[in-house]
Amino acid sequence: MEEKELNLEEIRKDIDAVNKEMLRLLIKRLQLCSDVAEYKKARGLPIYVPEREQAILGWAESTAGPGFAPYARRFFEQVMQLGRDYESGVMGGAESGAIIATRPDAVSTERIILLPLEKSDLGPVYAMTSNEVLMEGVHITPHQSEEEAAAFIAAETKAPNLAYKLVLRGTAQFAGMLSLKPDPDQPEKVLISVVLMESCWNQGYLTELLPAAEKLAREKLSAGSIWAYIPDTNLYASRAFFKAGYMVSSVLSLPEMSFQVCCKTLDGGQ
Repeated sequence: MEEKELNLEEIRKDIDAVNKEMLRLLIKRLQLCSDVAEYKKARGLPIYVPEREQAILGWAESTAGPGFAPYARRFFEQVMQLGRDYESGVMGGAESGAIIATRPDAVSTERIILLPLEKSDLGPVYAMTSNEVLMEGVHITPHQSEEEAAAFIAAETKAPNLAYKLVLRGTAQFAGMLSLKPDPDQPEKVLISVVLMESCWNQGYLTELLPAAEKLAREKLSAGSIWAYIPDTNLYASRAFFKAGYMVSSVLSLPEMSFQVCCKTLDGGQ
């Protein structure tokens, strides 16, 4: 059988044609999301419906087949995140963000609002903790049910731990989570963990968030130092922490992944 000769330019033309069709369909989908947002707004319904999204992800994986299933899942996770962002704008997300920022328990940076994590945040937290890519960075097995996510919230918020959901000021979109945990044997040492949704990667949010997190650690936990475990593969996080003054203390090597153990001494701590 004669092998087909590959032509890069022809392949790229085919890709460009697919890109045009994907863009057309994305715009059409967002227009439909606008209709959904108007419907939900009129009836006071939430933007995030976890059972609907999980059904779509399950369909995408099973339809794509073994070779493409993980890519299909990630693709639709991003598409649905874009849909939630668009719906949030239609439903007045920016206005909601401004209102949220006035809460007495809110901590704000230029673009992010930090709010104490609560049981009612189960929906977006489960969307985060069920994401294999996001959980790999913090070495947590992805959750398979909302019950697991609820137990996770309970553990993260158990005193003296502090846990915050991250919300974008402009759209009130759920952007991730911050946790601060004192070392049981040395409470003045606090472990920081940050998970950002993929739509928020590489946009400077982590750099913006770290000073606020350190302030919380000092004021609420009397932290003398703050520690982070950063995967070797996460160059963006490494740059953000190093820029903020963190130094590598050691390297933790696990069978699946290696972490840089970074620390920073905090002024005003114990």
